[in-house]
Amino acid sequence: MDNIVAVKACDSYDEKKVYDAVKEGFSLLGGIEKFVKKGQIVALKVNLVHKASPEEAVTTHPSVVLAVAKLIHEAKADCFIVDSAGGAYNQNAMMPIYKASGMLELNEKYGIKINDNYDSFNAPVNGRVSKTVPLLDALEKADVIFNLCKLKTHGFTGISNAVKNMYGAIPGLVKVEYHAKFPGLDTFNDNLYDIHNYYGKKLCLHISDAIIGMEGAGPTHGTPRKIGLLLMSSNPACLDTIGCKLMNVDPKTIPTIEEGIKYGYLDEDLNIKTVGDDYSNFVITNYQSIKPNKYTPFASAVPKVFQKLVTSWMTQRPVIPCKKCKGCSKCFNHCPMKAIEMRTDKKGKKYAHVDYNKCIRCYCCQELCPFGVVKIKSGWIYKLRHRNDAKKNKSKSQ
Repeated sequence: MDNIVAVKACDSYDEKKVYDAVKEGFSLLGGIEKFVKKGQIVALKVNLVHKASPEEAVTTHPSVVLAVAKLIHEAKADCFIVDSAGGAYNQNAMMPIYKASGMLELNEKYGIKINDNYDSFNAPVNGRVSKTVPLLDALEKADVIFNLCKLKTHGFTGISNAVKNMYGAIPGLVKVEYHAKFPGLDTFNDNLYDIHNYYGKKLCLHISDAIIGMEGAGPTHGTPRKIGLLLMSSNPACLDTIGCKLMNVDPKTIPTIEEGIKYGYLDEDLNIKTVGDDYSNFVITNYQSIKPNKYTPFASAVPKVFQKLVTSWMTQRPVIPCKKCKGCSKCFNHCPMKAIEMRTDKKGKKYAHVDYNKCIRCYCCQELCPFGVVKIKSGWIYKLRHRNDAKKNKSKSQ
């Protein structure tokens, strides 16, 4: 696997501009023929985490998907759009998401196919932490997979981009089970790389929509932030490293990058060759990033009676204001540890309540809340460490 990342400036989602940028990106990497052959079927694995419009910067923008699809068709191959969002994995659940994200319009206007295969199977990944993982049958039946991710912050992993986007290869609510199975960042990311390694050369290209990314409370309730770039690479860890740098984040503080080094996707020195435009001109120094919770193991070193308190000090926790909660039960139904219970106040209003003794800080509740009610609050030690790390990074850059 090479360490090359193509960087192309693109200042808007104008269809022609995006097409030209993606086409040039392919040229910089050796041409589209390097990745797809005549007659092959390409799965366009997009990011459709939940129902959101393109303007919200939650999902892969349809202009990026359209550009890639056009180039695939020009190469005499075919393609289809596929993903598994955070809820149920069936046609009734997915079609509103395809519609809101603009994917259905691509089908209606340009004939780009939408996945209609909602089967899954136990894939023999034989990985570091998993022997088998339930994966989408549609991805298995494709000849080639292009990973069309979105550059965003993420409450659990710090960044959502190429590596994290393949978690969507696990169908629907099974993703909740795997959060429970791998509650720590180390094993969770091991499982992500088990998936990447299973697909191998078939998962041959990663394209990051960083034209408008997301900062703050990502991956679903943050703020859109214009970056103005498209990133393309056959190496997901290298692509994510450049994504981190655009966010002005030290890549080695991000678990997916740490695991990428461990798995040999990139070396300790993060040697990456970029071609095309100079990404350093697009770094946003005041990007509102998220620091992953990497300090929870320290809590186990103190007496059990103090562990709950120390954990709250060292981590960020999801908070659900009972007065703002709509009582929809989405977080209750999707909490992997059953740490959320539905309560009723004196006026008969339902609201969600978090049991922090069970909470593993995966932030599925915040990610999937349809109303953006769930907020993330930081413990004082977390704030202190984050502030000190930020000062160190700033001094290194000077």
